[in-house]
Amino acid sequence: MQINVVFRHMDQSDAIKEYALEKLSKIKKYLDGPLDVNVVLSVEKIRQIAEVTFNINGFIVKGKEEAGDMFAAIDLVSSKISRQVKRYKSRLRQRRGAPGIDESLLTNVAVDILSVDHDQEDSTPKLIKKSNFSVKPMSPDEAIMQLNLMDNNFHVFRDESTDRINVVYRRDDGNYGLIEPQ
Repeated sequence: MQINVVFRHMDQSDAIKEYALEKLSKIKKYLDGPLDVNVVLSVEKIRQIAEVTFNINGFIVKGKEEAGDMFAAIDLVSSKISRQVKRYKSRLRQRRGAPGIDESLLTNVAVDILSVDHDQEDSTPKLIKKSNFSVKPMSPDEAIMQLNLMDNNFHVFRDESTDRINVVYRRDDGNYGLIEPQ
């Protein structure tokens, strides 16, 4: 398990770093295999923010918590990540006879996020962010699980039954939607 700790807008403290490493290393007992963990500890005015990202065999688990004290923020985010990892593992156990993932089916997809500047008269959208990521073959149920683990509004995935790129998204009414290509 490799844990990277980054301090933003605060002095680097060995006590805080050791505390974060101790709390997050307890989560390893629920997981097997190599893990990459990124921890960002930051201060914004009086808010102490702890962000943690786990990469578990291609699944990303994120957590972000804030508190008045950095130690409290680390406690909150570690318990949040622990709950998410336990939920992830229990869902994997339910799918126990499912076939493994063929690495040759992974695809890289680019996502472009457009922005419109409302001050301009022609109001043409411009590209403000571009992201590349691997698309993993999974079922729509697994994609919804990944969507919840990442706390995003949408998730792009390759449907394992049709081998096509699909998008699952969170609707305003709390349900989920699925976009399938023709």
